[in-house]
Amino acid sequence: MRIGVVGASGFVGNRAVEMLHVDGHEVRPIVRSVASLARLSQRQLDCRIANAFDRSSLTAAFAGCEVIIHSILGSSGLIRGSIAPTYAAAQRAGVRRIIYLSSMVVHTSAPALGTIEATPPITNQPFPTHNAKIDAERKLLQLRQQGEVEVTIFRPGIVFGARSRWVEDLADRLSQGDPCLVDRGRGICNTVYVDNLIHAIRLALTVTAADGEAFFVGDRERVTWYDFYQPFAEVFGVDLTQLPPATVSQLSHTWQERAIDSVRNSELVQKTLNLVPDEFKQQLKRSFRPQPDRPIGESTSAVRSQPGVSEMMAILQRSPYQLPVTKAQQILGYEPIISVREGCCRSIEWLAQLDRFQPLLKSKVAHLRSHYD
Repeated sequence: MRIGVVGASGFVGNRAVEMLHVDGHEVRPIVRSVASLARLSQRQLDCRIANAFDRSSLTAAFAGCEVIIHSILGSSGLIRGSIAPTYAAAQRAGVRRIIYLSSMVVHTSAPALGTIEATPPITNQPFPTHNAKIDAERKLLQLRQQGEVEVTIFRPGIVFGARSRWVEDLADRLSQGDPCLVDRGRGICNTVYVDNLIHAIRLALTVTAADGEAFFVGDRERVTWYDFYQPFAEVFGVDLTQLPPATVSQLSHTWQERAIDSVRNSELVQKTLNLVPDEFKQQLKRSFRPQPDRPIGESTSAVRSQPGVSEMMAILQRSPYQLPVTKAQQILGYEPIISVREGCCRSIEWLAQLDRFQPLLKSKVAHLRSHYD
């Protein structure tokens, strides 16, 4: 099967390319720029460049593909603005199905007890990208009612593994001695090891009943944030039981700042930015990079002495509920193929290959394996 992966240079998209290629599928990575091809070029695949807002370039990239996996991260404008061009291009190219990577955050970062896929999304959240995911899902399903291209939606939680920001950011904080756990890490961490997510996507390629459906997908184990942090903390020599209470940075933007953010993240602005060369945008970011946020009323010295987390992270770490995967099991036949423990071990082995962590972790990986095996 020929499968196009939009956002193939990202964490999930790249892993999808790897696993589906090994399965024997003809995988076509689709990225936004030449710079994004570096990691993918090693496999000598049929890579294509397309603008997520441009129906014509997407149509050319989708030509001959039976399924498109849409795995784009970015601003709320990009999330919303890429949907209509993607569906129109898929329709024109004769694609059978779009598999869209949404997120559990359509039900907030801490879904309420009893939440299932049919539970109405929580609108008007304080985080623009969360609302954008809701809008994107609704737009896709509306287009499906009018068009011929099938749609399947996944709502994963904390997707982790080698090359994930969750793993690398946690490692950075542990190496600096300031990891943050809210409420001692007792909240539920809705993890899904990346290979488990790709396995669910792999199942959805052909299951007829998946059309028009949304699925939670996660790991088998019930994992708290303490459980998730513990294997990483162990190899970094950090005792999680001795961590000081974390402070929570509250959203404190003025209405002027919120207005500027709204304009900056709009579809029009994001469509324009998509035409600007990456190198130039990176230079601008370095020139105008803001100072890190800190809790209201706290001095810089206070922040250093007491680890802080963002409001969004605090909500995530206070989640009371493990999202069910019953629907994915019943319709897709989904069962996780990798345990959380194994996923953590593989993630730590990847960290040990990075230059900044290698001196610290290289001697500890073998011990970790023997400890968990």
